[in-house]
Amino acid sequence: MPKVGIKRELLDLLSDLTDYTTAKLLADQLSVSTKTVYRTIDQINQKVGIPALILTAKGKGIKLNKEREVGHRVQYKELAVNEELSPSRRREQITLRLLYLSPHKMKLQFIVEQYYVSESVINNDERMMNDWLRQFDLRLDRENRELGIVGDESKIRQAISALTDFTGIIDFSSIDNQGAVPLNERDVHFIAKLLREAENRLQIEIPYPYDINIFSHIYILINRYRNVGRKSVIDIDDYQTRSSLDEQLYKCAKWMVDKIKIYSNLELPNAEIIYIYEYLESSRIQNLTGITQHVPEVAVDISKEYARQVAAKLNCSVNDEKILPDLINHIRPMLNRLSNGIYAKNELLSQIKQEYEKIFNVVSEVSRSISEQFKLPRIPEDENGFISIYFAREVERSTRPLKILVACTTGIGTAELLRVKIEKIFPELEIEDVVSIRAYEENKKKYQDVDLILSTVPIKNEKQVPNLVVSALLGKRDQDAIRSKVADIERIEYDDS
Repeated sequence: MPKVGIKRELLDLLSDLTDYTTAKLLADQLSVSTKTVYRTIDQINQKVGIPALILTAKGKGIKLNKEREVGHRVQYKELAVNEELSPSRRREQITLRLLYLSPHKMKLQFIVEQYYVSESVINNDERMMNDWLRQFDLRLDRENRELGIVGDESKIRQAISALTDFTGIIDFSSIDNQGAVPLNERDVHFIAKLLREAENRLQIEIPYPYDINIFSHIYILINRYRNVGRKSVIDIDDYQTRSSLDEQLYKCAKWMVDKIKIYSNLELPNAEIIYIYEYLESSRIQNLTGITQHVPEVAVDISKEYARQVAAKLNCSVNDEKILPDLINHIRPMLNRLSNGIYAKNELLSQIKQEYEKIFNVVSEVSRSISEQFKLPRIPEDENGFISIYFAREVERSTRPLKILVACTTGIGTAELLRVKIEKIFPELEIEDVVSIRAYEENKKKYQDVDLILSTVPIKNEKQVPNLVVSALLGKRDQDAIRSKVADIERIEYDDS
């Protein structure tokens, strides 16, 4: 079976050649058999039809048909890309295109032809796409052999944000097209410049990830209006009655919308001013006057409740003086995001779940309790990920240093050398004592509380305390072994806590 990407690679190789080449040379460059080369050529030619895109001539070899339009070669490369999409990636692309078109629909035949799959495959995709959309209260709607997505505009924008990778523009210096649909380069540069100018007007820096959230919101609103016009308007008339809007932020939001109108040649309603205002207000902007500096009492109460419940469930002490200010600074804008339906995507979520699984699970459990206690909307797992970071920091900070016992055959000379090297390379470890093997054997009870014994020779019949044999010179292999052992001990202590 041809390896993934071979069609595209073969076309790229042949594109660089002006004359015939052999199947053997192509096979060597592609790291496949000559049979695979010929089978891939047949597949390409069958897809493209007559005349063949790739010519094969006995005694001459293989080359591209230069008489065939260049467009056909480009078209086939795009086909090769689509053929190599995983099913999940294909569903992401289809869902994203339908989201941008909503409430308009796309002809089923167009989807089938674009992705070169059967209708039965699309039927199966629909079920899984619907399952994914349900988390945003959206659904697929199929009518007259057309497929579309139905739901609230704010939810549609949240779903688009969840499917699009904006991480490459975090420093606004490069464009990353890792998302399901590549970003429009011109839009990226405009929005990046707009945010820089907004920061200058407010004389602040919008911190990560809130800069990415605002960026994605503006990118999505521009492209939604381009596709469906005023059908993409968000209904937020109830926000107009608010009397506590911060004048500085509102003026900045209005200025941003005016710039977007000029750039995109789109008529945007005043609701978009309010929505961008909400994004600015929901960011951790520290040095503005007025409402952005005011900390509601409920934000303080919720932060204290997080600190109390998480510490109790983790069975660890949490320094309120250190964690509460940061928690409050996060909870205050989080409450705004929850009330305004703003989706804060956490790019580190999968890593947080993996590295701090226990903390994340506890925070998620506490979030459900807090949502019920304070009558809040459901707190998304992205927000739980952000909150988990603060507690992970406290756990890391409060972790006691491991006590190390250094043991050698005599306890003199080599043991002292080993001590010096450990203190230099592993300053986070606490050396309890340096003893001879004999002295240790005679006073085991004295050292029963140490976490690890590092010795230059094996210690017989020692099963109670973890121990590791290392060289007195403490080479790289010894250092790696110590790091691995320490990590194992800390992991066990953390899991048992």
